[in-house]
Amino acid sequence: MRAFFLFVGVDRGRPGWYDRPVATTHPSVSRVGLIGDVHGEDRRLERALEFFAACTVDRVLVAGDLVDGYGDVERTLALLEDARVDAIRGNHERWFLAGEERARRLATPALSVRARRYLESLPPTRRYETPRGGLLLGHGVGEDDMAFLRPETSGYALQDIDALRELMLDPEIQYYAGGHTHVRMVRVFTGLVVVNAGTILRDDDPVVAIVDFEREEVEFHASHEDSPPTFLERLALPRPAPLEMPVFP
Repeated sequence: MRAFFLFVGVDRGRPGWYDRPVATTHPSVSRVGLIGDVHGEDRRLERALEFFAACTVDRVLVAGDLVDGYGDVERTLALLEDARVDAIRGNHERWFLAGEERARRLATPALSVRARRYLESLPPTRRYETPRGGLLLGHGVGEDDMAFLRPETSGYALQDIDALRELMLDPEIQYYAGGHTHVRMVRVFTGLVVVNAGTILRDDDPVVAIVDFEREEVEFHASHEDSPPTFLERLALPRPAPLEMPVFP
């Protein structure tokens, strides 16, 4: 039988909880540049990295799917490595390294030894601390690089994302930054706020984002090949809704 949630309040959502210091070894960030799926768009990536350098962000985070695209994937990976960007691997890196899904449109056929080693070095997730709580960078949802969480995902489709429920219940994670869907999004759940940076793939409304945890806002900027990103919109970065205890019937 499917388990449904009946919610009752617990004290994690009490005022001031988000601002408590947490002892951790994870890197601390306050303002980050965020790039979703890259898919070999080396020119857009280069413009974005220049833009973030001028904006003075603490770190640049990239949510995976670096390979399989129109542009120069070899150069894309070199740009990321040389800039010491905090990237993670997505399902396309997993497929490439395993030799899977190579018949797909825009699949990257081969890479240099250096590029392959770079892909092999990428973790599936990265953790950070912010002034508003813990941040996890991943691709789909958490460790599940194939989970689709869109603005309209609801009902059974939402309940079926086990990784989302795990993040909502994790007391050390209040924010999740990801990609995979190619759709930009800021969405609030109990115990968690999800920011999706979309993609810089030319076919899918290419954007990049700046997430400012001090000012609690997210800026989305349109991504271009031959010019810096241009401002699209500024959204509030909410705090997670008070976490509530699930009760199973």
